[in-house]
Amino acid sequence: MYFQRVFLYAIRLGVMPMLVLTCIVLSAIINHAHTASDACKQIVVGGAAGWEPISYLGSNGHAQGISIDILRRYTQENSISLKVHLEVPWNRSIQMLEAGEIDVMAGAYYTAERAMTFIYSLPYASDDVMVFQHVDRQFSVHSIDSLIGHSGARPQGGSYGDFIDRFASDRLDMIYSPTGNRIFDILMNGRVDYVLLGRYDGMANVAIDGIDQQVIAIEPPLAVNEVQFMFSRSSPCLRHIARINDLITELNDSGQLSEWVAFHLPKSNSN
Repeated sequence: MYFQRVFLYAIRLGVMPMLVLTCIVLSAIINHAHTASDACKQIVVGGAAGWEPISYLGSNGHAQGISIDILRRYTQENSISLKVHLEVPWNRSIQMLEAGEIDVMAGAYYTAERAMTFIYSLPYASDDVMVFQHVDRQFSVHSIDSLIGHSGARPQGGSYGDFIDRFASDRLDMIYSPTGNRIFDILMNGRVDYVLLGRYDGMANVAIDGIDQQVIAIEPPLAVNEVQFMFSRSSPCLRHIARINDLITELNDSGQLSEWVAFHLPKSNSN
């Protein structure tokens, strides 16, 4: 009825063409807003299956980790369904994220290339990029230049930030292992001199493999990378990013994030 009265008034004033255009645009905006508000019924998540404390599959096969805790808290408070697929390999998950088949990766480092394709949340954790060595075959590491002339390994498909990725590609003798959860096997058998991993990822693998007496992380870290959610630009849930950022800030200020990190760090299996 409102638009009918406006149209009749416009006809009398002779401003019909401009008003029609205005009303069409306004109607489209209103309809888009309604569609956006109703579109995000479920957040579909991909991510690493063995990146304690960020995201991992527990002994019961259920998704766990600080990233899952944050998303679970948010979806429960906002009556949104949460579906997690950590069983999907990382590279495939990235492809699905770009295609809009999943909404968000449960933890990723920032790179300029990724930022051109995806949208990042605020950081909710940080992870040191570490050089792991066998205790019987140590060499000094003062910077990434110290790795030149030594053979190393790192997981295939992941990123440690723009600088390390470029340096490793251009200057280092590096094996890209497709099996990140068994990457220390080639350090233990002497095939490589070091393994390049995030501190959390490396600690988890060392603890699970029970090799904390044989493998050590060399200080200081090569870099410190922030861990963030990485959203598909095709996701119907993009409007929730700002409120997820608010929740991250709230959880950080209350100390809850630190408590979750401590809870999800693995215990050693060497004893």
